[in-house]
Amino acid sequence: MDALILTEDQPLTGQLTGWGQVNDIQINQQSPSIIAPRTIDASNIDILIIDLRHEAFETNNINMPPLAEIRDTLISNNHHLYILYILTEIDPEYWQHAHEYDYRLILPAPSGKFEAKLNTILTNCRVMHELKSQVLLMETLFDRSRDGIAISDKHGNLLITNHQLNTLFGYQHHALDGKNVSELLPKPYNEHFRDYLARFNTSVEEYSEGHKLVEEGEGVDINGKIIPVELSITELPGLNDMRYLSVIRDIRQKALTTRALAKQSHYDPLTQLPNCDLLQSRLDKQLNQWNINRVYEAPTLMLIDINRFKVINESLGRNEGNQLLIELSRRLRFHLEEKDTLYRVASDEFAVAFRAGITENQILTLIGQISDDLTTPFFVNTLDLYVSVSFGVARADRETDSGASLIRSADQALLIAKHPGNEAWAFFERQDKKPDIHRLELESSLFKALENEEFELHYQPQLTLKNNNILGAEALLRWTDPKHGAISPIEFIPILEDTGLIDRVGNWVIQSACAYWKFWQDEGLIPASSKVSVNVSPYQFRNTGLLVAVKSALDETGLNPKNLILEITESTLMSDDEDNLAILHTLKSLGITIALDDFGTGYSSLSYLTKFPIDYLKIDRSFLTNIMDSDNDAHLVTAIINMAHSLEMPVIAEGVDSWEKLNFLNQKGCDSYQGFYFSRPVNGNEFIRLLNQTNKMQA
Repeated sequence: MDALILTEDQPLTGQLTGWGQVNDIQINQQSPSIIAPRTIDASNIDILIIDLRHEAFETNNINMPPLAEIRDTLISNNHHLYILYILTEIDPEYWQHAHEYDYRLILPAPSGKFEAKLNTILTNCRVMHELKSQVLLMETLFDRSRDGIAISDKHGNLLITNHQLNTLFGYQHHALDGKNVSELLPKPYNEHFRDYLARFNTSVEEYSEGHKLVEEGEGVDINGKIIPVELSITELPGLNDMRYLSVIRDIRQKALTTRALAKQSHYDPLTQLPNCDLLQSRLDKQLNQWNINRVYEAPTLMLIDINRFKVINESLGRNEGNQLLIELSRRLRFHLEEKDTLYRVASDEFAVAFRAGITENQILTLIGQISDDLTTPFFVNTLDLYVSVSFGVARADRETDSGASLIRSADQALLIAKHPGNEAWAFFERQDKKPDIHRLELESSLFKALENEEFELHYQPQLTLKNNNILGAEALLRWTDPKHGAISPIEFIPILEDTGLIDRVGNWVIQSACAYWKFWQDEGLIPASSKVSVNVSPYQFRNTGLLVAVKSALDETGLNPKNLILEITESTLMSDDEDNLAILHTLKSLGITIALDDFGTGYSSLSYLTKFPIDYLKIDRSFLTNIMDSDNDAHLVTAIINMAHSLEMPVIAEGVDSWEKLNFLNQKGCDSYQGFYFSRPVNGNEFIRLLNQTNKMQA
């Protein structure tokens, strides 16, 4: 520490110098008569000792400024300066004069107790010096903080503010002093701030962890611009009147990042449309409001599915498929009202959350407009692509308790719309019946059946009527559920179709049938000319993955396409003639055989025989049930056989369960048959055993 004494008293200087050496204080001495106190550089001085006994400080000395001016000048140069005044103990005039000017310390002239008093003063001086240094450090940190900081009273009035707080809100330095924190917060944060500040004042127990409250909100600057901020309030203990430290942090960059992440997680990056998560969240809010106040219109949702999109994506490539999706999203938005919102909820599926009050007729009109628009092809990669879509519509009712349930209802309507023979659109209609727990259990189990290898193929032999030779077999899907045992295909096939699992399971059937048939051929267990027949569901037939699945099965197993028959039901071909014709021709180009299954149960049967590339005709088992007792059924079966033969098509009869029926078919010239009379469907091992047994008998 450095001390300066203004005196010419040599004994006093010597005494203070010795005291300074003992206490590690650098003592400097100057004469007041040479250098006026106002010219002293006090910036690096810790203690200033003024000997008021010197004549320069005489009260009537016109050459010296008043003591008050001297004090103020020195303190202004160093507000941490510690000033001691030396005067004669018995001099009442100076004593009184010093007290009038409120000097910091008054020290009597040197005496026996002088050093003891100096030591006491020195201790106080060092403590004060350290405190002042800490205060200076805190003031520097306070004003240089990157966060806005203020000290306020219990009402939120700003007593002291730092530079960053003023800058953040566009004010000059300290211009915010005296304002209230709430003046920097827009509604509704303004009222909210007053509420939690009052709560903070009256219930600090709620904030026992440091009595601190932190909230994110918005601030408003001097120009009325909204600023995302984080406000924290901490109690400052130890004061008579409650004070709080408030920190207001600029979180604009954080808000931008949060919004960017929200957009990334809630919007489709390809079409820039909101995604399924955001749709469900918004529907939840709308349904909650609707359930509170039924005056509002029930939310209405429409799902739009692109038919055969997978074929386009796999045939042309992902980039071309993406171009199609972007263009389709633009077309869809063109037809929507401003308050209707379009979403992309799956790879080939969009959704429309309709405005309140839309009617069914308005939705039907919209469906017509979109369908008409899609008759104009999409130009993608030098190709004109024609796209069709299906629509499923659902309106919330009293049973709709969430956005997810409304989406499920629209999805069920979409499944109905995509069913062969139906319109391209459907409205969801809730069935007033108790839930089928057994069906729900089966549905849940089916999702795991393929991975758990619970499916199995059984084979029903197909034989010639002329010499009873086995031509091949129809591969039939069987399922044994671990809980319920063997489940009839009549029961589980519709569930596969309703849940969309039919594609995966159907592809597995094709792959497995080809693999087993090729293996048996290679082992010499079945004739090289024998054929395996596989049923194709109407849903699977319309899926773009069928062609890929068939080609993949043939390529991977090495089975000759001539050994594979795909059985297509008549109802499958009842709509979209041109599309179906194209699919059949593509399948035929692979070299496989097409059989028309369940013939006679549909409509316009004759036209299908001449229009589509069909190789075999299968008479439905329902016509053979009463063939021996009903002349009508007998005549009908005879007519079918004759008609097929006139078109040079072989005929296979299903459901032959007696010798009488077999004999009747033989007399009418039917080519081949299958049924319980020869064998029920059996597993692969039983089929090979049956085949070997038949061959030995014929040999």
